[in-house]
Amino acid sequence: MTSPVRVIPIECKFGPISAFAYYVDAPEPAIIDTGVSISASQDIEPTLAQHGIRIEDIRWILLTHGHVDHLGGAYAVWEKTGRNAKVVIPKKEARLLRDKYEQIVDYKSLQGKYITDSAIQEKHISMLTADIGGTIEPDLEVVNGDSIHLGGEITLKVIETPGHSIGSVTFVLKGLNWTFAADAVQMYGGLSGMPTIENSRSYCKSIKRLLEEVRPSRLFLGHPFRNKDGQMQSAQIEGEEVPAVLRASLEMDDKLRDLVRHHLKNGKSAEQHELYGPFGLIAEEIGYTGDPRHLPCAFFVTMNAYQEEFIVSEIERRKIENDSEKV
Repeated sequence: MTSPVRVIPIECKFGPISAFAYYVDAPEPAIIDTGVSISASQDIEPTLAQHGIRIEDIRWILLTHGHVDHLGGAYAVWEKTGRNAKVVIPKKEARLLRDKYEQIVDYKSLQGKYITDSAIQEKHISMLTADIGGTIEPDLEVVNGDSIHLGGEITLKVIETPGHSIGSVTFVLKGLNWTFAADAVQMYGGLSGMPTIENSRSYCKSIKRLLEEVRPSRLFLGHPFRNKDGQMQSAQIEGEEVPAVLRASLEMDDKLRDLVRHHLKNGKSAEQHELYGPFGLIAEEIGYTGDPRHLPCAFFVTMNAYQEEFIVSEIERRKIENDSEKV
C-alpha cells in the first residue's frame, strides 16, 4: 500500500462508559464495531457527518467480537445503510448476532452465576437485550487468515485473537500493519481497574501473537484502558507505545494468574464474601473495590477464567504424574 488510509475513531457513549467504533475510508467504506443500539444515531451518524461522510454509504460492518457494547449497534447501522452493508462477524460468535438471547446464555454462565440476587440478574438481562437493536443473519463468518477487500489496495486480514471473548478477531490493515484489536488487548482494565478475560490461556497467547508476530505499527482498541499506574490511556496507540501496551497486558495477566493460583492452591478463596463471592480475599489483596452487581463488571468474568485455568492445569498435572508412575 503506497498511501495512508483515513481512519476515523468514533466514541460511542452509553452510561458511565464508552466504546470505540472505527470508520475505514475506502472505495467500499467499512465500520469496525458499532457500539450499542443507540450509537448509530447518537454517535456514529453525527460524527461521520462532521467529516462529510454519509452513514448510508457504509458497505461493510465488521465486528471484532459479539459483546453487546460492540455488536449492539450493528442492526441500527445496517438499517441506515438500507440493509446494503455486508455484516461480518467471527464464526465462533455468529450465534450472538443471530439471536440476542444468546447473550443471556453467556451472561448466566459467566458473571450471572456469581450473582445470587434474581432481581439484579433480571435487571442485567433487561439491559443486555435493550442494548441490541435487532438480530441479523451475517453475510460472512470469518476465521483466521480470511481477508476483507475494501476496494483498491485496501485489504483487512483476519487474525484470531481469542481470550477477552471466545471468538474475538483482530483486523489488520495490510501494508500498513494498522491493527484493530478492539478488546483483545486489555492492559490493566478499564474504569474498574480489572481486565475482562473469558479465557486466560487464550488471552495470553493472543497478546503474544500480536507482540511477536503481528507487530502493529498502530493499535486501535475498543476502550481506553489503564496502565500499571492506574492512569487511563488513549484507545488509539502508535509507535513505541504499541509494544509497551502489549507488554503491560501480559504483566497484568501474569499478576492475576499467580494471585489466583496462590489463593486457590491454598484453599483461601473458599470463603464467601457478600459482594465478591469466593474471590473476596483476592479482591482485598489487589485493592479491587468495584461493585460486581453493576453491568458491565469484569471481576467475576475474569476470576472465573483464571479459576478454570487453575482447575484444568491441576487436572493436567495429575494426569502427567499418573502417566509417569505407570511407566
